Amino acid sequence: MSSNEPVRGLRAAILRSWHNKRPNPNNPISGNLDYQEVFVVGLPVQGRPVQEGLPLVVLSETAPGCVVARPAEPCPSDRRGYQASGAYIVHSDCSKDWESVFGHRLPIPLHDHTERRLDS
Repeated sequence: MSSNEPVRGLRAAILRSWHNKRPNPNNPISGNLDYQEVFVVGLPVQGRPVQEGLPLVVLSETAPGCVVARPAEPCPSDRRGYQASGAYIVHSDCSKDWESVFGHRLPIPLHDHTERRLDS
């Protein structure tokens, strides 16, 4: 893919639990209440051009058959790796594309919680 082509992905809504409805700087995506959607990138489907200003997430398999979404940006070096935040993502775009990638339409855990390292 050339650098002139836009990044493409699937749009997904952020589902927050009741205790995740307040700003939290330790959760860079789910803790920012201005973000209601994300783009899942790096998928084997064409998807849509990524909307500027929305956060990007990638999928990660934590165990066989257990897929989570994580921020596409690397975790800051003064923080521990991304952890479960209590939030989820679910399709808000073409559900057929979502189902072709995941085999279901169920929410996917969003692991965007970070904690400061004690040694930094």
